[in-house]
Amino acid sequence: MSRISRRALVFALLLTSTSALAGAQWVQARTVLNTCGYFSTSQAEVTLTYRNDDLPWGTRVFLIYGWGGTSGGPSTLDWAPAPQTVEVPAVAPYHWGTKVTGVIRARSSTQYTSINYVWKVVLPDGHEFYEKGNDSTYGYYAADFSQVPMPCTNTTGSFIGTPTPLTITTVVKD
Repeated sequence: MSRISRRALVFALLLTSTSALAGAQWVQARTVLNTCGYFSTSQAEVTLTYRNDDLPWGTRVFLIYGWGGTSGGPSTLDWAPAPQTVEVPAVAPYHWGTKVTGVIRARSSTQYTSINYVWKVVLPDGHEFYEKGNDSTYGYYAADFSQVPMPCTNTTGSFIGTPTPLTITTVVKD
């Protein structure tokens, strides 16, 4: 094998190995304070989108998520109150997307500042894998919404304003 063909083979293998993990994602959020007077609760509406052009037709995608933040003190919560799993519908070829909502702050209660999640991908042959951004056993993605504007509204469940793109980080947990 010549040096040029060896380099071409190495480059082709590199492209093949990285394209198998060619998932991309976007997360946006809107938050709202549920009263414009005395404080009651705050809610978040989070839109998550996953794209992977390498997945075959018939692939199913699930979002496993929980709220993260602090419990009013130094302790940090990863998956509060308990992980939820929802099947994510396809919104375009090779794209899956969903919206989730939840109470992120209540008087004398926990305050959540992020959504923590993992994509569960089930291939047509039944094989499944978890897209979480790292190789740790219990790792996950975290998208922080603590800096998203929080306008007030007197209509519970009504979100106003434009969704804010969130920064996604990976959390390594073994």
